[in-house]
Amino acid sequence: MKMLLISTVSAFFRQRAGTFLVLLGVLFGFLSANEHHAFAVFFLTGTYGMLSLFAIWLVYSLLCGQFLANTWKLPEYTFIFHARTWPALTRARRFAMQALGFLQPILYYGVYLLIIAIQDKLLVRLWPVIPFYIILMLLLTSTAEWRIRTPVLYVPVKSRSLIRWPFPRPASWLYWSMEWLVRERGITLLVGKLGAMLVAAGTMLYYSTGEYDIRMPAVGMSLAYLLNLGLSLELYQWEAEVWLWGRSLPVPVWRRWGRVVAAHLLLIVPETLVVLRSGALGLAEVAQLYLLGLTILIVSHLYFYKRAGLPENAMQVFLFGFVGLTLLILYKIPLLLLAAFGLLFSLCASWPKGRSGRGR
Repeated sequence: MKMLLISTVSAFFRQRAGTFLVLLGVLFGFLSANEHHAFAVFFLTGTYGMLSLFAIWLVYSLLCGQFLANTWKLPEYTFIFHARTWPALTRARRFAMQALGFLQPILYYGVYLLIIAIQDKLLVRLWPVIPFYIILMLLLTSTAEWRIRTPVLYVPVKSRSLIRWPFPRPASWLYWSMEWLVRERGITLLVGKLGAMLVAAGTMLYYSTGEYDIRMPAVGMSLAYLLNLGLSLELYQWEAEVWLWGRSLPVPVWRRWGRVVAAHLLLIVPETLVVLRSGALGLAEVAQLYLLGLTILIVSHLYFYKRAGLPENAMQVFLFGFVGLTLLILYKIPLLLLAAFGLLFSLCASWPKGRSGRGR
């Protein structure tokens, strides 16, 4: 079972991490809570609401089925055909669990529909969702069963692409780092961004319920930005374990520090857009939160760099750091002052002692 989930379901989400990130940006960055609620009510009460919902879910399921059928034809997936030796019931149960893995986004949206239905007293309109789930699970389960019964193995030959970009692949450390993060750590990227964006949305929702100053969203967004620690660690491992030859290049320390800053500036854009889209804070206040989040991640990345990875007591360090930062915010220390001090400290601490600053 674990083999199916890792080799197929995880590969699907990893390869399409960019697509899901765009969808997350659209759903949380451009659609407000009222618009999400309006869509849910339309699906539950509209004349063609449930039909439209099923059509969207069916398209997604067909994409999953196409990925499944094409992936299991690859030479490295020959082991999957040993599943034919499983008993029929065992095979059906495991393929059904695999289908549930593919349908996770649909299941999560179903939970949201359930919440809206309970809130608006529309539970009687929700019943078609259950048959939809069953139909889509049967579709993916039968696709997996069909593929292992009709094996087609081939070695893909590189062919000419119909679309050619008019520009070469950028020779940029930042581009290569982001590309590696999307292609090789897609699931970590999706989970990290989803968690951070949900915390950001929850923070702004709570902020809109009363009269608060900027300290309240500063504490909440500090937690949201802190959820990007896993991605920051992946960037460190990319440079320390994958892109090893990059450390031998004669690059000044300030430029290496600037690369790290630029990468983290890109990482925290989605949750910042969620805050900006809520409209509860002005542009200047959002900019302060953005710089504070950047500082949190840069200082954390410096900790990874100094400790050569993630030590055993890292969670205690981050916990105490978050508590200390919260106290500083509550004592009305200006956010810009905290951000400036943190960035300056990280630059000074990154500078090698007794050396000119070239390489490291």
